[in-house]
Amino acid sequence: MKKVILSLLIFIQGLQVLAQVPNITDQKIVDSLNKVLHSSRGAAKVDVLNLLSFQLGPRTFDSSLSFANDALRLSRQIGYTKGEGVATFNIGNSYFFKPDIRNSLVNYLAALRLLEKYEPSHVLADLLYQLALVNQFVRNSKKVNSYFRRSAYNYAAIGDTLDEKYALVIFGMASYFELQTLKTYGKVPDSVVRRMMDTTLKYNNIGFEYFTKRHPMPNYVPDLYNNFALIQKEKHEPGILDYFLKALEATRAITDTNWRNVMQGVEYGNLGDYYYMVMHDLDKAYNYCIQSISALKKTDRYDLYSTFLNLMGEIEMEWCRYNKSRQYQDMALHMSDSLLNKIGRINHGDPAFRIWGITETRSTRIDIFKDLVRLYELKGNYGKALEYQKKIDDEKNLLNSDELSRQVMGLEAEYEDEMKQDEIDRLREDNEFREMKLHQARILYAGIGGFLLIVLLVTLIWLQRKRFMSDRKALVLEQKLLRSQMNPHFLFNALTGIQNFIVNQNPEKASIYLSKFANLVRNILDNSVDEYVALEREISTIENYLELQKIRYAGKFNYHIEIEESLDPETVMIPPMLAQPFIENSIEHGIRNRETPGYIDIRFSRQDETLIFEVEDNGVGRQKSREIELLKEKGHRSMATSLTLERLANLNRKLHKKIILEITDLENSLGESCGTKVMFAIPVRTR
Repeated sequence: MKKVILSLLIFIQGLQVLAQVPNITDQKIVDSLNKVLHSSRGAAKVDVLNLLSFQLGPRTFDSSLSFANDALRLSRQIGYTKGEGVATFNIGNSYFFKPDIRNSLVNYLAALRLLEKYEPSHVLADLLYQLALVNQFVRNSKKVNSYFRRSAYNYAAIGDTLDEKYALVIFGMASYFELQTLKTYGKVPDSVVRRMMDTTLKYNNIGFEYFTKRHPMPNYVPDLYNNFALIQKEKHEPGILDYFLKALEATRAITDTNWRNVMQGVEYGNLGDYYYMVMHDLDKAYNYCIQSISALKKTDRYDLYSTFLNLMGEIEMEWCRYNKSRQYQDMALHMSDSLLNKIGRINHGDPAFRIWGITETRSTRIDIFKDLVRLYELKGNYGKALEYQKKIDDEKNLLNSDELSRQVMGLEAEYEDEMKQDEIDRLREDNEFREMKLHQARILYAGIGGFLLIVLLVTLIWLQRKRFMSDRKALVLEQKLLRSQMNPHFLFNALTGIQNFIVNQNPEKASIYLSKFANLVRNILDNSVDEYVALEREISTIENYLELQKIRYAGKFNYHIEIEESLDPETVMIPPMLAQPFIENSIEHGIRNRETPGYIDIRFSRQDETLIFEVEDNGVGRQKSREIELLKEKGHRSMATSLTLERLANLNRKLHKKIILEITDLENSLGESCGTKVMFAIPVRTR
């Protein structure tokens, strides 16, 4: 039995709660990232995709891999090298949790090539740490300590001293673990043992100083005491029991209930193991084991529960209570089966737990089967003993196959990485050759480029001048339109009408029309600077204008404004004052020349994505109006109409769907002129 080695494994498991690669998915973080994913762009989106892959790795391989591949593709599209490196790292994490160690290592090595240029950095420190874990798993001992050292350097260089101390302690633990591996698979000289023990002790002291004084973290102190006990055992020095008792006492300061139960179960179990294996005090060993399994059965650590149930079975066997021993061994086997079936769902801080936890459990199962062989031999049931001996052989074959597979995976990954590196080197040489060719071509193209640049500058100056002239023309047009809309005759007549109300002592009407006049002038001035206004404001301007015209031409006309129910005047936008010149023409040239009162109908409706704006009057018509005007004022022509047509042409240059203007002369059944209808078809635009 080598159960005292268990404390080392618990130490490594405990400290790896600090690792940056999580073993448990945080759903709150996943939900938050999903909310911002669709609004993210470019490098920011790559970062969100990488974080999603990072979080989902322990839980969902397909989703984690999909997000990482999306991040990889987008990074390459936008030339975001660091994002590409992190995405490749996350692909490795996805395979790590599958677990597919070969593909994990291949992608970790590819990520290392991309991220080395950003040294020192936190992501590189995390990657180097994972590389150390994986190389430890595939028995590539030469690289384990190198990766741990580089990880510690990166954490220290960015000021993350907690992770630095953590990486250094893990480096010391790796030395011890490496020694145990060498002892298992081959002999090592005493000088190697002493050197590795000294390294372990050095870094354990660093960790103890840091986690107890400089940065107290009660969760990890029991592990440090455990390791001191293991070092004392390996160096054949006293004090093992004192350290185990200090470790047990230190568990009382752990605040997390689950982790406190785990660690107390471990410490009671270590004491039971110590009294059984070293002191041969079965009573004390049994009592400590009872307390161990009492704590562990409250957790999901089936591997630890199984180990100490097995120890209970051994003690019962020593007391010749064979049936009781068999019950404990059956429970231990059941717990080991639970771990193999549920390892992906166990709440554990170490991301490597899924790959080494199975191996450690298989070793425990071999111990259980050995105890069962011994038990049935003592009972004289050699058939059963032979049955369990066969199970020992099967488990050993699985372990040996696993060990061989690990080493093969490591070799395959390294070979594939070397092939990729060779391909990268060839591509680099090809790029250098192409660069030389391009350099020669640049000299030839420099003159052409200079010439094209001059042509471009001349073209830009010409376009800028053309745009300036166009803007100047638009400004002049706006000024002309404003002057036409602020017709002096109209303003004078409107103010004269308001003055009459005041003189005739009709202050109420004077106030109403003065307010309408002020609103009209303000709307005209406001609209002169806006290319589009709300339909509601345009209707208000038209109403104020018509009301003031009715003062001037009292009793000459009525008007009606109709708005289709499907239109929302507050949100529909139109060019301002389009119809005002035509409404003015209806009054001045059409209705004014009628002998009887006339009318003006103004209608707004919608046809699909087009706003139909109509102005219809029952004046004398355009032809008769021209004849009358020629008799009154020879050579006079309406500037407002021509300016509006020019304005429409200017607007249409900017629109994909054009504004259409149609003017229709209305006729009665006898073919006589009976008015005019002006129709605008304007593309619907909303704010």
